[in-house]
Order: sequence, then C-alpha cells, then structure tokens
Amino acid sequence: MTKLYLLQYILFIGSLWASPFDGEILKYNAGFRFLPAGYAELSFKSDSLNGERVYLQTTKVYTNSFLDAVYKVRDEVHSWVNPESFSLLKIQQSIREGNYHKNHEATILGDSLAISGTTNRHIPGKVFEPTAFIYYLRTLLLNPGESYSFLSYGRKKVKQVEVNITGRESVQVPAGNYNCLRIEPVSADGTPLLKNNGEMRVWLSDDAHKLPVKIELKTNVGNLVMKLKEVTTSKH
Repeated sequence: MTKLYLLQYILFIGSLWASPFDGEILKYNAGFRFLPAGYAELSFKSDSLNGERVYLQTTKVYTNSFLDAVYKVRDEVHSWVNPESFSLLKIQQSIREGNYHKNHEATILGDSLAISGTTNRHIPGKVFEPTAFIYYLRTLLLNPGESYSFLSYGRKKVKQVEVNITGRESVQVPAGNYNCLRIEPVSADGTPLLKNNGEMRVWLSDDAHKLPVKIELKTNVGNLVMKLKEVTTSKH
C-alpha cells in the first residue's frame, strides 16, 4: 500500500466517523400543555449495513401509564442513513397507536428505488427520514431566513418538504435554558406535513451542538410538546 493510498484510506475512514452525534442519546418529557403524556428518545450511533459503515438513528415515543389506559402509544422508527449525506438507506417502523398497529420496512437502492417486501417503488432522488434530516441540519451553519428542502420518505408516498429557519427564541426545558433557532418544516405543495392536518416545529440550540431542545407536534388532539431533559453518550 503506497503512502498516498494509505493517507486517502485513513481520511476516508475518518470521514465516516466524523459525526459529533455518534453515540448521542437525547431523552425528552412529552406532554399536552400541563398534562404529562409520556417520554421520547432520539439516539444516533455508528452501525453497519451490508458490510458498509453507516449510522443508525432511532426514534421512540411512548405514552405513560396514565394515558396508556386511554390511548396507548408505542412507536419506534429505526433509520439507517448514509454517513455523509444522512439520506435514507433502510427503515423499520413499528407503529402502535391505540388500535392502530402497523409495521413497515423498506430498503432504498441508489436514488431511484424503494423496496418493501415484494413491492418496488420508484423514488425521484435521495430521500430522508424527517428526524434524520434534523441531524443533517445540525451539521450546518444555520441563520434565520434560510430555507432547505428535502424529499421525505413515507410508507405511501414521498413528499417534498421545505425547512424554514424562522427566528431565534429563548427556550427553557428540564435540561436547562437555551438560546435557540426555530425550525419550521412545511410541505412544498401546501398540504399538511403530518397526518390529521398536523404541523411540526423544532428548536435547535444556537450553539455548536445544535441540540433539538424542543419539538412541537400539532395534532388533532392538541399540541404535543417534547422537552429535552437529558443528554448522554453511549459507549461502543
């Protein structure tokens, strides 16, 4: 192996593990105004897929024992993403919301095909799991007034999403007080971003870490607010 090739190899391997989020676990309290609803967790770690080094981003949302009696939620989404672009390579969803139960798994081949079971679906380009796109935004230098766009992968369709940086706010959560950038994703065609006419807003800390400090989901039963309570790092 030549010295030049060795240097290129080291730089390449290093780039795969350059993410500052590797091993990060974010834990949230979730609630509707003053009513505690449960908890959520976002985690991001290095992994492998088909022998290739990738990242695995996991989202979990669970209701507490009180709401379980009314509307039990046990949602988990596992997304394997490209280590450079954060675009989706594979997704596994386990959705448990009341009487609604749905499992979905898909593999993305290149930038043109999504395979789920025996179904092949053509896609218009690189697609992203929405939460994983937040991690991509965290790698950028963000300023109010800027906008970004991506193709959001869904079980039934791919939707173009515009992400707007709409301002700065001071936010208080259990993990502390943060100066934040307010992020508001919207569908490019004007249709609701989430099911049941739902909307979403995210507050990223306006510092080097860009932690998703608060996440607000507007749903048909009220505004679900997730507030950061703990940041930890897992050991590999």
